[in-house]
Amino acid sequence: MNPSIPPRSVYLLSDANAFATELVKRLESSGFQVETVADVEEFAELLLGLSPHAMLVDASHVGDLAAVGAARREVQQRSRDKNLRIPLLALASDDSLTVRLEARRAGVGALLLPPFGAAEVVSQLKTLLAPAAKDGERVLIVEDDRAQALFAQSVLNNAGMQAEVEHEPLHVLDALAALRPDLILMDLHMPDANGAELTALIREHPSFGAIPIVFLSGESDPEARFAAIDAGGDDFLAKPIRPRHLIATVRNRVSRARKVEVPAVAPAERDPGSGLHRREFVLARIQAALDDGDGVAAGVLFVKVMGASALRDRIGLAALDKLFAAIGRALADGLDGASIATAITDDAFLVLAPDGDETALTELAGRLRDRLSEQSFEAGGMPVQLRIAVGACPLRAGYADAGALLDVAERTCREARAQDGGIKVHVSPEAAERRRQQGEEDLLRQAIAGDRIDLAVQAIVAIKGSVDARYQTFARLRHDDGRVWMAAEILPIALRAGVMVQLDRCVLTRALAMARHQRDRWAPVQLFVPQSLRSLVSVDHAQWIKQELARQGVEGAALLLQCSLDDALLNPALLAAFAASMRVLGVRICLVNYRSGSEADAVLEAIAPAFIRLAASAIAANASPDARAGLARAIERAHALGIKVIGAGVEDAQVAASLWMSGIDFIQGNLVHPVSDSLQFDFREGVM
Repeated sequence: MNPSIPPRSVYLLSDANAFATELVKRLESSGFQVETVADVEEFAELLLGLSPHAMLVDASHVGDLAAVGAARREVQQRSRDKNLRIPLLALASDDSLTVRLEARRAGVGALLLPPFGAAEVVSQLKTLLAPAAKDGERVLIVEDDRAQALFAQSVLNNAGMQAEVEHEPLHVLDALAALRPDLILMDLHMPDANGAELTALIREHPSFGAIPIVFLSGESDPEARFAAIDAGGDDFLAKPIRPRHLIATVRNRVSRARKVEVPAVAPAERDPGSGLHRREFVLARIQAALDDGDGVAAGVLFVKVMGASALRDRIGLAALDKLFAAIGRALADGLDGASIATAITDDAFLVLAPDGDETALTELAGRLRDRLSEQSFEAGGMPVQLRIAVGACPLRAGYADAGALLDVAERTCREARAQDGGIKVHVSPEAAERRRQQGEEDLLRQAIAGDRIDLAVQAIVAIKGSVDARYQTFARLRHDDGRVWMAAEILPIALRAGVMVQLDRCVLTRALAMARHQRDRWAPVQLFVPQSLRSLVSVDHAQWIKQELARQGVEGAALLLQCSLDDALLNPALLAAFAASMRVLGVRICLVNYRSGSEADAVLEAIAPAFIRLAASAIAANASPDARAGLARAIERAHALGIKVIGAGVEDAQVAASLWMSGIDFIQGNLVHPVSDSLQFDFREGVM
């Protein structure tokens, strides 16, 4: 940058996101002085205090365009320079009619729609700030009145346009050939040839037929005006005209004329220099694939060169741009014919691959990473070793549109930086949850098949009169890494995997082995073993238990099969039949989570369990009077039927004393015996 030329100032309204930070560095390296503001009110105050050369609003504040536009208009109205023009550039987060309309109302000179890179923003800003001598509107004024011609010329020149005057109507074609204007400002009444005649001649010329022609005249006769328009004129301005009206008319006519210039051929799908496809082409292909629905089989890779900021500081911006062009060529050369790629930001590329299988995407990502990281690049006369991160996204994961996919791909690429190989494949939350559940189910199936379900126990202690050993059993599954699944974690997985019966039988087998071991040690026990309703009502479960008792040589009295009251209420008839078949073997039933009520009383009579275990709500220290009344009724009803009552989950002495006073038979809880792996509790010491 020339040190004698002060840097052009840019006010940036932004929340200082990562893209804005990169954009500021790009702007500063391009000779701009950037002032970043995060609050729209502060931005307006700054603007009113000192006018910048340009204003920039990033996507995080696109909703504040109306306020920014109002502040800009106020600055221009206050300025002594009535031709003051502060270009306004805005970045949109999405393409919508509402955003375009807000930008139009705010006076935005250029609205960039995603995706866009920092270099593109800088380039567009330079275009908005380009001096009139290079990119401004060129206007030919055809006027024989020197005073009128000088007035129009000075107005347009002061507005940044290049305006030249031709006083001689018959020399107009030569003037057109010399200036090649964007617009002709034509007087209507002139000697030798009037404006309508000159217009007709210009329209017949093959090189000048499309140039907009605006008449500037004091003519008030409608017929004369119509004749001028009919000859090929585009607009008619009446003298005297206000400068701002003249400037706006010329600018609008030139802008519209430039926009309708259509290239003779459509732009190529790919850049011939790099071999990369156009970004719009690739995104359109992605959107088309997403629109195909659930059957899409493609995937994308977000390939990013890490450390771009450090590279820029080391080799400079110009060398960096050349380096990324070379990287783009290497990437394009490394793809097969079915994959396409584009530059998505200054230092990142997007690849659309036909095979979205996770393995295929990982292999492609590895090949591209190796190609770019192992290839020899040079920038600014220095060797450059690249570090590459790749985020992969299968399209079948389901995305609303190409923009949503691009966001996920970029985020996955950022996460890939922490991976050893710099590659990560995105897995949707739904797919990740399915994988997690599938892994849990497989692990449980393997544990059941390998007889690796352990049992923990907790003593059930009599209030008085009995020293028989009774234990509640709990299923446990210990992982190789030391983690332990409790029964509350195991049961939902078993239900989901459809292996509840297998789990119940595995637990029963382990409990019978434990009972046999205690019998052989002359220390018999009675084990309370939870069983699901699905097992208890299955047609062959009773027969299986009979065979297992015989196989292990254990008497049925060693088993108390637990079933919840809620399960029993679902099918009391089948459960009653199962209970009857178990009594023949000496095996009894324990109903758990018992609550007093007419339905519960009917189940007690039908099943005739040996024990009930009361619901925790009935024995809690803060139980309601209704719950305490229900507790008393449950105990009274059970005792009338010869059924023993257990209070479980007892944690403090106050609750234990209350249960003792209520006439309960057994208590279970950490107050008496915490859950453990051994059957070493001394029931003689534990009797209360």
